[in-house]
Amino acid sequence: MRMKRGFQRDLAGLAALFLAGGMEASPLDREHSIRGEDNGANALQESRTPTTASSEESALEELDLAREWDFEQNLNISAEGLFTSDFQVTQYTLQYGHDYKASQWDFGLTYDKYRIDVRSPDFHFNAPLSLPYAKEVSTDAERLMAQLNLTHSFHNRLIWQGQTSYYDGFQNFRMLWLHDYYKEKGSAAGFESYPKVSPHGYQLGTQLRWEYLPASGYLEANFSYYKDWIAPSAEWNPELDLGLSVIDSFSYRLASENVLSPRLRSLLEIQMTDTMAREKRWGVQGSLNVALGESLVLRAQGGWVTENSASEAERLKEFDARFVGATLEYNWTDAWLVSVFGRYYRDKGEFQNSLPASNASPKLKSYQVGLGMRWVGENASVKITAGPYFTRYEAVDDDAPFFEDLYKSRDWAAVQFAFSMQF
Repeated sequence: MRMKRGFQRDLAGLAALFLAGGMEASPLDREHSIRGEDNGANALQESRTPTTASSEESALEELDLAREWDFEQNLNISAEGLFTSDFQVTQYTLQYGHDYKASQWDFGLTYDKYRIDVRSPDFHFNAPLSLPYAKEVSTDAERLMAQLNLTHSFHNRLIWQGQTSYYDGFQNFRMLWLHDYYKEKGSAAGFESYPKVSPHGYQLGTQLRWEYLPASGYLEANFSYYKDWIAPSAEWNPELDLGLSVIDSFSYRLASENVLSPRLRSLLEIQMTDTMAREKRWGVQGSLNVALGESLVLRAQGGWVTENSASEAERLKEFDARFVGATLEYNWTDAWLVSVFGRYYRDKGEFQNSLPASNASPKLKSYQVGLGMRWVGENASVKITAGPYFTRYEAVDDDAPFFEDLYKSRDWAAVQFAFSMQF
C-alpha cells in the first residue's frame, strides 16, 4: 500500500516472491478524475477575449487557477525475477498514483509469469525421482492482478486507507506444479478426471494510521478479507477425493512505529490470520533503522510466525517459522547509494493434509545475499539489486516420493529493478 511514511522499510520483494511459491504465504498489496479539467478549457477560451483587467489581477487569477491544479503524480515501475535450471518466476508491476490535497489514490497492475519443467507425460508422476524417466517438458502460466488504493487525511494526525485487489491465475509456481500433477495422475491411470479449475481471488482491506506523538509516534490498525478459488488437492481412493477449492481468510494487524532518537527508528507489527478450516496463525515482526554515521544506514528485520494444526491427527504439531535480515546502505555520493544485504529463513514444514499422500512442504531453510545500487534524483529514483538465493528442503514424506520434484533444494539467481518518479 502506498501511504506516505517516514519509516523507510527495505521490503524483501524477491524473498516474498519466492516464499509465496515455496510455502503457504499471505502473500506479500484508485480512480479519480482530475478536478479542474473543464475550468482549464474555459480559462483558455476566456484568455482569447480582450478584458480590461489589470496585469496584477490577471496574475492573481492565474495563480488561483494554478492552485486549483495543485497535485502530485507518482509513477512506479518494477521488474524482478527468480531463476534456476528448472523453474523461472518473473514479476512486472506498474503503479500510477495521484495526490490531491487531503486525498490520494493509486492504481496498480502486476503481471506474473511462471515457467517450470515437469516430467514428461510419457512417465507417471507416481514413481520416485531417483528412477530414470523421460525428458522433462516445460509448462507455463500467467497471473494478472489489479489493485486500487484510496487514502484520505481527516486531519494532520489521522489517515484512512482503503484497498481492493483482484487477481486471475495461479497464486504461485507451486500451485501450477500441483495442478499439472493432479491432472496427469488422473488421466494416466484412467481415473476420474481432475476438474478444470480457474484460480482467481480478491481482497478488501482498510487501515487507520494515527500519529499519537507529533512526528515521532504512530499506530496502525489493519483489517483485510481474502477470498481465493484455488486448484484443490486430490486423491483417488478409488473415487476422486478433492480438498478445499474455495478459501476465506481474515487478517488483522496492529503496528507501532516510533522515532526513538535522531538516529534510531523502530517498527513493531503483530498480525493474526484466520483461514477457513485452519487454526489462527499468529506472527510478530520488527524492524530497526539505525544511522551509523552521516553516510551509513543499517536496516535490520526479524520475525516469528506460529500456528497449531486444526487436524486431530496432527493436533500436537505446530507450524513455526522464523526469519532475520539486514541491509547496510552507504551514501557514496549525494545521488548514488550502494548496499549489501543478507536474509535467513527457516520453518518446521507445513501441516500434512487429510489425504493419504500429502502435498505439504517439508522443513525448509533458505538464505539470500546480494548487492544493490540506488540512484536518487530530485524527482526520480532507480534501484537495482542482484544476488544468489538458496533453498534447502528436508526429504519429503515416504508416502509421497513424487513430490521430490517440487520440494528439492535449489540454487536461484535473484534480480530486481525498480523505478519511481514524482511529477
